[in-house]
Amino acid sequence: MSTHPARGRRTARLSADAVVATALGLARSEGLAAVSMRRLADESGVSPMALYRHVADRADLLLRMLDAVADGLAPPPTGGTPRQRLTVVMHDMYDTFRRDPWVVQVLATEGLASTRVLPVLEAVFTAFADAGVEPVRARDAYAMLFSFVFGETLVAHHDHADSQARSMMREIDPARYPHLSAVIASSAPPGVRDRERFAGNLELLLDGVLGVD
Repeated sequence: MSTHPARGRRTARLSADAVVATALGLARSEGLAAVSMRRLADESGVSPMALYRHVADRADLLLRMLDAVADGLAPPPTGGTPRQRLTVVMHDMYDTFRRDPWVVQVLATEGLASTRVLPVLEAVFTAFADAGVEPVRARDAYAMLFSFVFGETLVAHHDHADSQARSMMREIDPARYPHLSAVIASSAPPGVRDRERFAGNLELLLDGVLGVD
């Protein structure tokens, strides 16, 4: 007889989808560092070994998490100009990264990617082709746009009112740093500023790639 009857009952109901859902909840509320097999086992009410009946290892778990996020992406637009289609895709990617900033860490440090984003990538390069951008140029342009979205996500994620960096900026001496102080004083609240900055800078980047309409 099991010495942990409640744990035994949870094991019977455990599934790969349930494990991934728990992992996503942890990543969204506490960050990627909280997603360990032991923590998942505790949250699921099972032994760590029980998890391996549903996910092969941590890399498999992360891939399944990426798949779940990719499944939440909006279908790429098929109508409109190439610029309009690229704008929609980049905004959707930005919104996705803002909801799940842990994805940036996985992509940057784990070398993992979901195959479920391939339709989105095809839509991006179709838009470039429709705009007359050669494949090599399109590859470099997408790398630039992706790096931009990546960086904007990191900046927004760390730009909190209670952060040490924000506190430092509030204490800037205007007499010593007049231009920096003017920029800080003119800034909108983080949420508004992030969205406006992203939209404006994306337009500038697309101007450089596609030309000014």
